[in-house]
Amino acid sequence: MAKFIKFKISNATTLAAGGDYARDVLVNVDDIENVADAVNGGVYTAIVTLKGIVGLGAGHADGATVPPDTIGGRILTLRVSTSAVAAVNPTAITVSRNMPSQAIVRALTANPGGISSLCSLSVDGNGVVAAQGGTAAQMFWSSAVFASDSTL
Repeated sequence: MAKFIKFKISNATTLAAGGDYARDVLVNVDDIENVADAVNGGVYTAIVTLKGIVGLGAGHADGATVPPDTIGGRILTLRVSTSAVAAVNPTAITVSRNMPSQAIVRALTANPGGISSLCSLSVDGNGVVAAQGGTAAQMFWSSAVFASDSTL
């Protein structure tokens, strides 16, 4: 098993522009506690809950009014797109093994024989690609955001 999972973030944002730019994100496999899918208004994300705790100050950005010395957990939210350069929502994924969380599970259980395992997404929709007469499109990780949350 690899020591790290690598997520290749594909978008048109450059490092000079700042923010959530195109890059590789490495996550230590020992830090991953849970993986789940979320769909909100057609936007697919994978929510990775990380082990460990962080200190949060009053009025933390998670929307809760937290008192000083409150602790919380770390979350990695990975957004999915069918474009390597833009945020394009995938067609409703109807094949459970093609859900973003399952790509992470496969990367966690892979045995690449190296230090990192690349987490690649499958296709959207019903999983039938154009070569087989379908319309399913390749999916990409388009965004990776780390956050702290006092509700964990």
